[in-house]
Amino acid sequence: MRVRRYHLVLILGLLGLMQAQARADMLAREPYLLVRSMRMLQDQVASGKPEALPMLNRVLAHVSRQFKEAKPEAWDKPANAYALFIYLLNGGNPDVVRGIIATLKPDQIDPKLIAGSLAYADGDALRIVENFQELPPNLPAELNASIYLVTASQLASIDAITALKRLDYIRLNAPGTLLEEAALRRGLSIAAGLGEKDKLLYLSRNYLQRFERSPYSEDFYRQLVDALLKLKDKISEEEIKDLAVLAWPGARMPFYLRLARGSIVNGDLVRARFAAREAEELATALKADNTQARLYLAVSNVGSDETGEAGRILSSLPKDRLHGRDVNLLEAAMAMAGKITEQPRVTSAAMEPQTIPTPEIATQTPQKTRQPPAVDTEDAMITETRKKLDAIDAILGKAGK
Repeated sequence: MRVRRYHLVLILGLLGLMQAQARADMLAREPYLLVRSMRMLQDQVASGKPEALPMLNRVLAHVSRQFKEAKPEAWDKPANAYALFIYLLNGGNPDVVRGIIATLKPDQIDPKLIAGSLAYADGDALRIVENFQELPPNLPAELNASIYLVTASQLASIDAITALKRLDYIRLNAPGTLLEEAALRRGLSIAAGLGEKDKLLYLSRNYLQRFERSPYSEDFYRQLVDALLKLKDKISEEEIKDLAVLAWPGARMPFYLRLARGSIVNGDLVRARFAAREAEELATALKADNTQARLYLAVSNVGSDETGEAGRILSSLPKDRLHGRDVNLLEAAMAMAGKITEQPRVTSAAMEPQTIPTPEIATQTPQKTRQPPAVDTEDAMITETRKKLDAIDAILGKAGK
C-alpha cells in the first residue's frame, strides 16, 4: 500500500511539474517555447489525461495570438522559424503561418519546406508529396517527424514501404508523444496493404499497451478491423484473441461487434461467427445488451445447417435495440432464412403420367403412354443452392451499404 501511495504521489508530482513547465513556457514569448508547451499538452491528450483535451483549443488559440504579436526579428532565430512549421503541421492556424512566412527573409527557409507545408494547409496531396518526398537537410527531429506523419497516407499510395519506414522513424524519435500515437494508427492500414501480418500485430500491441486511453482510440479500432478484414485468414482467431485481451473490456466488445459485421459484409461468415460469439460472451460477462451480437451470430448461420434455428433467433430479436442499418440486415436475413427453409413444392399434376389420346382411325397403331422427361436431381439441387447463395450475397451486400 505504501509503495502504491509513493508511486501515485510521484506520478502526480511529475504531472504537476509538466504543467508548471508548460505554463512557464506559455508566459515566455519565444515561439519555440510556445510550441513546446503546445506539444506537451498534445502528448498528455494522447496518453489519455482527460483534463488536457479541453485545454488544447485554448492553448492553440493562445499560441496563435502570440505568434501574431511576435516581433519580426523573433523569426530570425532558426529554432523559432522551425517551430512555426511544427505548429502548422500539428493543428496550427494556416492563415497566421501564411502571414508570418510572407515576412521571412529570402533563403531563410528552404523553399520546399514552405511549399510543402502550405500544400498541407491547402489539402493539396500531390504538392505535399512532391515537396516532401525528400526532406531538406538538418531539420529538427520533431519537424521531420511531423512531416513524415502528415505525408504518410499520400506517400503510401505510391511507395508504401517508404511510408511505413517513415512512421517507424516517428516511433523511434518521438516516443510517448501524440506523433507516435498517430504513427501507430496510420501504420495499420499500410502494413495490411503490404500483407505484413507480423508488423500489424506489433503495431497493434504497442498501441493497446501504451495509448489505449487516447481519445483517438476509436480510429485505432476502426483501422485495426479494416486491416484484419483485408488480411482475412492470414491472422488466426487465436492471434485476434491475444490482441483483444490487451484492450480494456469496455472496448473489447465493440471491437468484436465491428469485426463481426465487417466479416458478414465481406462474406466471411466463419470469421463473423467467431467474432459474434466472442462479443456475446463479453456481453454476458459485462451484463450488457447482447442483441447486436445475437443478430450477427444468427446472420452468420443463415445458409448453414442451423438456418432454422437462426431464423427463430432473428424473429425474436427486438428491433428497437438495433441501429437502422442492422434492422435492414435483420429483415434481409429473416427473408433469406424463410426462403431457404421452404420445402420445394411439386404439383401432383406435374407428377402424373400424361398420355396421347388414341386416334379414332382404326388402321393406326395406338401410341404408347409418354412419361415426363427424367429430372436430374443432382443438377437441380446444385442450381437451387447457387441461387440461394447468390441471393444471400446480394442481401448482405445491400445491407452493408
